[in-house]
Amino acid sequence: MTPRRTRALAGPLALLVAAAGLLAAPAPAAAQSAADVAVAREIFIEGSEFAKQGRWEEARERYERSLAIKRAPITLYSLGVAQQQTGQLVEALESFRAFLVEPSAPATKEYEKLARQAVQELERHVAGLDLRFSPEGVAGVVVKIDGVEVPAAALDRPRPVNPGNHVVTVSAPGYREARRSVAAAPGSRVVVMLTLERDAPSPGASTPGASAGPRAPSAIALPGGALPGGAPPRAAPDAATVRVLPIALLAGGLTTVAAGVAIGLLGVASASDAPTRDGDAADAARAQALAGDIVAGAGLLAAGAGVLVLVLDRDPAGAPRNQAPPRAAVGPLRLTVRF
Repeated sequence: MTPRRTRALAGPLALLVAAAGLLAAPAPAAAQSAADVAVAREIFIEGSEFAKQGRWEEARERYERSLAIKRAPITLYSLGVAQQQTGQLVEALESFRAFLVEPSAPATKEYEKLARQAVQELERHVAGLDLRFSPEGVAGVVVKIDGVEVPAAALDRPRPVNPGNHVVTVSAPGYREARRSVAAAPGSRVVVMLTLERDAPSPGASTPGASAGPRAPSAIALPGGALPGGAPPRAAPDAATVRVLPIALLAGGLTTVAAGVAIGLLGVASASDAPTRDGDAADAARAQALAGDIVAGAGLLAAGAGVLVLVLDRDPAGAPRNQAPPRAAVGPLRLTVRF
């Protein structure tokens, strides 16, 4: 312990006497009860006993408890000494300052000079963090030093801290948390620069301006083939698929016509070979020729239907919508279709 601190702590009996006088002084009507004052005095005396033994952590805890029950100048001064001894320089500085703004009293007059000296010494040893952020103007910024939030109104001023290592974090809605570890030497001023980066949206998250649900499909097409709402036009059916039916009708009909012609020719030949115009042979020949006519007629109907479908499958200008229709050639006993 330095001589200066020994002098500040000298005279435990004088502290106890001062505490007895101040803590027992008449209190205003709104102050604590006599029982509270008695408990505060008892806890203060315990703290002073721990201070004499050099057990500063226990002494600081007792002084804090006593001060919470009854505020007294001598308790403020004693707490400042205990905080200074335990490395809480920022807290000690404020305790000494609070002691010096209390009304001067004969019982504590001798400690005022020691408190001023302690304030000057602590001001040289307290460190400061100059907090700076980018980008500027981010809303909802939350800054913490060692897990303790810094009030937003104090962010534009250097933050007093005890010498040593500290962790500074900054966060804001829509941004990832930024973290910095800094070492503050006694009496130093450390500039802490923190950069906020936008948080990547989670998969499947909706973006601003997106519709709440899927857009219902519309049957009305806009110019250019687009559908209302920006939906892409539906893919047109494959040309080969579209022409299967007319080609099948045309090919089947022509084949049927060829078969009917062949049957009819056979019937005519049979009728020519019949010995008489009447009789079973002649009747069979005529029936065969009739069957050929019927088959050929059915084939013509099917082929006509195929041609009709192909004709209708043209755009308004008259050009085929797809490739040219197949060409068919009919021979006596065969059908040829060229694509």
